[in-house]
Amino acid sequence: MKESRLNVFITGCSTGIGRSLLNEFCGKEFRVFASVRQSKFEDFKASLTGRLCEVIPYALDVTDLDNGTEVINDIHTIYGPIDILINNAGISYRTVIEEMCDRDEALQMATNYFGPMHLIRLVLPVMRKRRKGRIINISSVGGMMAMPTMAAYSASKFALEGASEALWYEVRPFGIHVSLVRPGFVNSNAFRKVKYSRGTDPEDNKGAYANHYRHMSTFIEKITTRTPCTPESAARTIYKVSQMKHPPLRIAGTPDASFFSYLRRILPRRFYHWLLYRSLPGIKTWGKAPDHE
Repeated sequence: MKESRLNVFITGCSTGIGRSLLNEFCGKEFRVFASVRQSKFEDFKASLTGRLCEVIPYALDVTDLDNGTEVINDIHTIYGPIDILINNAGISYRTVIEEMCDRDEALQMATNYFGPMHLIRLVLPVMRKRRKGRIINISSVGGMMAMPTMAAYSASKFALEGASEALWYEVRPFGIHVSLVRPGFVNSNAFRKVKYSRGTDPEDNKGAYANHYRHMSTFIEKITTRTPCTPESAARTIYKVSQMKHPPLRIAGTPDASFFSYLRRILPRRFYHWLLYRSLPGIKTWGKAPDHE
């Protein structure tokens, strides 16, 4: 093994952008530590057979802080300092605030915010002493603009963005780079993996928010199955950020993220919210009896 190899730690590598990131870092001068949840670990480990690059798998539940501590300590002890930390693992609840239960909201925050912050705290002392390192947090368009039925998800990404911005100031004097990459809609089946609190299934919902769920679910499914943006293209953007000499704090992960960021900057806030509200799918039926069209 070449001593010049950089150690890269990536969370959430079983599918999607995380899996595509492995391909981006493979074949180059990196040693990649890829984490997946325990339930997917054996299948993931088997899928790595035959890879020419060095990928070292770890079972990690980012909500288990002790588990995170064990993994990072193990890497530091056996392989040395982590040069690049990419916090990619995440989940998404699609539930209105009134119907979100405390337990599910806590899980949303633990996965998308508390877990990444804990990993950052574990790698920072070594990065600070070495006066170099990179931390890349995968945010979302949902961390810039909130969408109805996704309040808890947006709250977790807004929190990640705020903490990352503060961190950018705090660690810049030590030569540590902090970046947020914001993917928008990515062509995948991720819309099928979203979670619903209290059984708020959009396919079988007759409550006060039935039309909210039904129309938003259909809208998101159409976009995510038709957009030209893929996990591979988003991963390429993240990889490029990891190689920039002076990476910016915020980077759009997909073209639609660039568009929404531009729209948010140029429009007066009152008009911006009015426009987005009027553009919501089936908005004229929201608040009325369930629409079963």
